Amino acid sequence: MRNTGLNNFFYDEKKTFCSINDDLHYCNVLANKDKYEAINTYLSLIVRDTTKTIAIVKEKISPNEALRLFSGGKLNNVPFSRVNGIEERAGGILEPLYKEKYFQKMRRKYQDDRNEGRFGFAKNTKWNSADFKLQNIYFEVFDTIMFKKEKSGQQIYKYETLLIPLSEPMYYKNNDYLTVGVAVQKSNPIYNLNYYVIVMKKVNNRWTVIEKGQPYQYY
Repeated sequence: MRNTGLNNFFYDEKKTFCSINDDLHYCNVLANKDKYEAINTYLSLIVRDTTKTIAIVKEKISPNEALRLFSGGKLNNVPFSRVNGIEERAGGILEPLYKEKYFQKMRRKYQDDRNEGRFGFAKNTKWNSADFKLQNIYFEVFDTIMFKKEKSGQQIYKYETLLIPLSEPMYYKNNDYLTVGVAVQKSNPIYNLNYYVIVMKKVNNRWTVIEKGQPYQYY
């Protein structure tokens, strides 16, 4: 008979028990399913017409860029300066949700300098259709988008759609929250993408946006 004692289990980052005899890939799939459920919930809020095709940037926003969006540009362990007890911040998630010790814990876990690509995108991680519930998604490499923009101006598609880059979700503050880097831009015309970060928490067993950081703009 299979031993089901407590020593035979571990606790994964999304608070789901997996047996050490279970397939590790299966447990990772469960963890990703929960994280991607948050992304799909957010997309359901911003994509009003699911019959129209949206464009998602193939490359994920890099973990380092998502961390910068969360902190307001910081990617180190130097505390923010304070004026009259208030942090001097350029944006991102503000206090009281932002806590330095929890940000540093998240930064140490997710910072990935080797995966840092151009324009704030990851070099080695990409989205695919299996990650999303929406059926009408067109994936495009960011360099291709920029090439089309330079060739034809602001109008890169024959029809107007939403252009959306996304980061891999990251757990924050004892895994009670998920943070996701994102930008949402209408494609025609396309200007500079306004990037920001959202923080989500489960409310009544459903991922819910509880705070949106101040947006950043690339020039």
